Parts: sequence; C-alpha cells; structure tokens
Amino acid sequence: MTELDYSEKSIPESLITILEPCEVPLAFDYHNRTIDVRPIATALLRWGYDRDSIAGDLWKRCTDSPQKIEILRKLLRPCDARMILPSLESGFVPRRPRTWQERFLFRSIVNYDGPSHTPTPSDRSTVTRNQATFRRKLFDRDGVGSIIGQVLDADSYPPPPGMTYSAEAPLQGAHIIPFSASSHPELRKALSIFAGESVETQLTGSQINDPSNGLLLDPTTHSLFGRFRFGIECREKIYRLRKLYPDKRLTEALARHNDGEVLLFGWKSHSVPRPSSLFCNVHLAIGYLLRDSNAFPMISAILRDEEEFNSGNTGGEYWLVTGASYLERRLRGLAASDYSDTAGSDEEERLVMDEVTTAG
Repeated sequence: MTELDYSEKSIPESLITILEPCEVPLAFDYHNRTIDVRPIATALLRWGYDRDSIAGDLWKRCTDSPQKIEILRKLLRPCDARMILPSLESGFVPRRPRTWQERFLFRSIVNYDGPSHTPTPSDRSTVTRNQATFRRKLFDRDGVGSIIGQVLDADSYPPPPGMTYSAEAPLQGAHIIPFSASSHPELRKALSIFAGESVETQLTGSQINDPSNGLLLDPTTHSLFGRFRFGIECREKIYRLRKLYPDKRLTEALARHNDGEVLLFGWKSHSVPRPSSLFCNVHLAIGYLLRDSNAFPMISAILRDEEEFNSGNTGGEYWLVTGASYLERRLRGLAASDYSDTAGSDEEERLVMDEVTTAG
C-alpha cells in the first residue's frame, strides 16, 4: 500500500497525488503500441497555464458517466486516497461510453497542432492575402529582421543604415497559436480550458492573424517553434527566450541567445501590438507539458495517421480508427493490383511505405 501525504492540497495537487502512485494502468492501445496516459495527465496538472481550470475539467470528465466513475473507484482503492471528494453518484449526465483517458488526451493535446480543413482554391487567394498582411504588420512592429536570431529578411537586403544582422534568410510570419485554431472549435475549447479563460474571439476570423499572435522567424527556427523546442515567457511585460531542450544543439539563430535572454519586441513601432503574453505563456506551458510527459512522438504519429486518412480533413473525433488498420488495407490494395501500366505507382507505394514505417 502506498503511503500518501494527506495534508491539505489544491485540486491539481490532489489529482496528482491520486495519479502518480496509482497501481491501475491508465493506458489504451494505438497502432500496436500501449499509450500510458498518466504522464500526460500529471504533466497537464503541473504545467497547465491555469491548473485549476484543467483540474476542474479533468474531474468533470472523470465523473460524467457510470463507466468513468467505476474507473475512478479503481484508481482510489489501490492508493488508499482518504480524501474528501464530491459524491460520485450524483450530478452526472449519461453520455456514450468513452474512457476519460481517450477523451482527455484528444481534447487537451492532440488537437493543438492537428490538421485543419484543406483550403479550397477560392480559399487560397484569401489566405495568401491575409498572410501577406499579417507578415507586413510584423515588419512594421519589429523591423526588417527577426528579434529571435537577428536574421535579416532576404527581400530587405541591404539592411537599413546603422542596422546589423547576423544572417540573412526569407522571414516568415509565424503564428504563436496555430492558424488551424481558427477552423477548429474543439481546439479553441481545449485552449480555453488550458488557459482558464475564453480565447474564442481572439482565435477566430481575422483575429487569428492579429500581430499579437505573431513572430518573424526564419524557416528553420519557425519549424522548431512549431515543434515546441523553445518558447517565449512573458512576465510583467518582459519577454524572455526559453530553451526547452538546452542541452540539444538548435539552429545558429537560437544559439545566439542564452536561455532567459530578454527579447525586445516592438522597438520599431509601439502602435502595433506586441506578442500576447497569454499566447506566449500558453505555448510555452504546452511545450513543457510535451517535454515532461514524453507525449510528442506518440501525438506526431497520430496526427500523421489523421492526415493520411482523409487528405487532412479528418476531425479529431475519428483519430482512434485512422491508424494501422487503414494503412494495412492500403498496402493490401497495392499488393493486389497490377501497377505495370499505372504512371507514378512506384512513388505512391513509396509514400505509403514511408507512412507505415514512420507511423510505426
């Protein structure tokens, strides 16, 4: 029997106390792999931007059906968690069966960087115009070079008199909260829970391209930012670079900064909004979560399967059925067909094989 500390705790600390020593496995099978959800749940409770909001949502999901209540009973018994808890029998609304692990994982993490709808041809011109406007506003705020890395935009060479930069590259307008949030209501809901306040109006329509949701980054650094290899902490209106993997070699642009170094956004124009402190801190908190839960490789595999399943149009509700079984059917179809007269078949097979090996 595990001895627990029964001193008074906050709701997040109480749930961590239940989860960490628990002897009941919290896992589900995906693509012939067993995914343990406990590290993800505890990391959410530790690193969430608003831990009380996350804990409240987790508790609600633990107690909204008889099936989940039974799971919770099993969790509490081995831990001997003698703590005052809300009545498990009252107040739940029956829903279709689904374990809280799967639902919590889906809503809180998987959709954060999930694929959104594929733009139609008529959408693309609008998206391109909006992106150009978004990028131009970032130049108005931060000048012709990136604050992170001091990289001069390739189209702005030579630099203005008196300005020096360490490198030259085409700069991109990087969204702090992904652009896909504008078409993902589930993602916006999950982010609102994570942040402890509604972000609906800030992430829909043209607001997703507000400069407060943007940074100027070179392509390689942009990719690392999207993969949560570093983030930006904002406290009392002071921005600091945070390297989530300080022992790993990153780009030359990032190597020019020390962990915790102050970043001066908005030096060119104070009239253009600086990066949102909420968005920066939420992005950083999710980076800590992914790092400490070791969930990133598993989530990446799920997202790749989702993208393959329906050309990027599949919603997160279907992610459990888009893995190995679908790809295996594709392989069987390839093996049964004669591709001798089909142009491009070798390339298609290679892509499918790549998908299987990388997703596995």
